[in-house]
Formats: sequence, C-alpha cells, structure tokens
Amino acid sequence: MDRTADTIPIYGVRNRVEKNGPAIRDALRPDDRDMFVTELRIALAEADNTLNLDPVTAVIDKWWGQAVLTANPEIEAGALADRRRIEAGDPSVLGTTTSPGRNPEVTNGQRHNPLGHLRRATA
Repeated sequence: MDRTADTIPIYGVRNRVEKNGPAIRDALRPDDRDMFVTELRIALAEADNTLNLDPVTAVIDKWWGQAVLTANPEIEAGALADRRRIEAGDPSVLGTTTSPGRNPEVTNGQRHNPLGHLRRATA
C-alpha cells in the first residue's frame, strides 16, 4: 500500500520514500539497513505471535524519516548543519513564533509563563 499521500514530508523532498518495509530498506545506508531489517523481523515475529501489527507499524514509523533523509542528502546535510549550530549554542536555528501585532511572551503586561497553570495546579 502506498502511504506517501498521507505522510507528505517537509518541503524540498525530491525523492519520496513509500512507507513500507522494502522501500525503507532500499533507501537506507547499508549499516542502517541491517539494523532496520533486524528490528522489522523482530516486530514481524511478535506480530505473528500476538496478531497485533502495532510493533511493525512502530518500526516502520521509526525508520521512515531516516530513509527520507538518506534518499534526499541535501536535506540531511541541512539538518546536520542545524544540529551543529544548536550544539554550538546558536538558538536562532529554532526561529521564533509570533502573533501578528502581538508579542506572545506578554500577557496583560506580564511575562507569560506557559507552565504557570500547571505549577499552580500542582503546588
């Protein structure tokens, strides 16, 4: 079954990878491929015993993103560059979210504390 239609990845993807075992296996690097196949075989054996496909789906979901990155090396290179910038302490990689004409950190002149309601409820 082609599940790419309901799992469209981020912008810039040139090479799509179907969300199934053979497509993921083919897109991965050899060392990752071996690990994926091992995990998938374990999940398939568990599904055979329990008749529950959730472990198989979890392995497919876990490895699909890496397969897409491997099939699109320019995206993987960009992600690695962003990771290095974050590790070097550059928070600008993460960007900011704002509302038009409004600072999301200010509510009624006070700094907004997104966990404040949780702290009050559990204090």
